Amino acid sequence: MQIPPPTHEPGDMQRAMECEELVRPFVKSIVATAIASGWACDEVLIAFEEAVKDIRTGEPITQ
Repeated sequence: MQIPPPTHEPGDMQRAMECEELVRPFVKSIVATAIASGWACDEVLIAFEEAVKDIRTGEPITQ
């Protein structure tokens, strides 16, 4: 997965929108793949929300 660097300065509202537009296809693809594997859409979305909460509260990001 490759995502280009931002083109706007930190704090610029366009920067957040740009990031959202860039990551949205990846998120939708993961959700669609999970649904195709038998998970309910709500289950997958809740799992994403929980993962985001964990990351925001300090879970390390590993690659």
